[in-house]
Amino acid sequence: MTYVLSWNIHPRSESVTLPKAILTLRNEVGSSALAPEVAGLLPTQGDTISWLADLPETPEAEQNVCAGVFIGNPHLRKEQLRKTLSKAGLRWLSNLPSTCQHDDEFISNLNDVGLGPVRELETLAAFQNDGLDCIAAVGSAADAQLAVRLGLTRLFVLPKTRQYEGGFPSELSRNRAVAEIITAIGPDTTTVLSLVKESEVAVSVVWPSQAAGVIAQPKPL
Repeated sequence: MTYVLSWNIHPRSESVTLPKAILTLRNEVGSSALAPEVAGLLPTQGDTISWLADLPETPEAEQNVCAGVFIGNPHLRKEQLRKTLSKAGLRWLSNLPSTCQHDDEFISNLNDVGLGPVRELETLAAFQNDGLDCIAAVGSAADAQLAVRLGLTRLFVLPKTRQYEGGFPSELSRNRAVAEIITAIGPDTTTVLSLVKESEVAVSVVWPSQAAGVIAQPKPL
């Protein structure tokens, strides 16, 4: 299934309850050189949900993976998504790709018309209130604080799109973002995950010290 990307999750401790990966639909629009972590923000057409029903079946009643869906989509059919997740045996959901990766000015404009991270996180929280386990993608301390207020306590810190201008975001910038978010929300009530290069997965000393784990750069499933 080369059109599906797997963002593999590596917890620091086995005691942390997390799925093994977040799966997202790869956006085929635009340059192939564009980092997949931001390519999902490009406009696309067609059904962005039905691929979930095509995932390989597993022996377990529930698949231990998380569905990454563009929750910010104003045309999202919430009931259809609920039914598709249930039929596919998926109990985890994340707002990935996320509008929180845009720059602050654009985010402000999106929020003004009800299409930004505020609506996105509120919608994700509604799915969680319906019984799903959720991982909230956040890009700033403000996003994280809103997520926690809404009851979303598993957070995935995503670099902003501008940080990709020189290639994959630096270890320093990624670690700084995690530290700022943990300082804003407190370390004891949340599970915070950081994006890392595939080569950094096995080197936990470079992981943000307060992160509960990391998520590797996405690769084809």
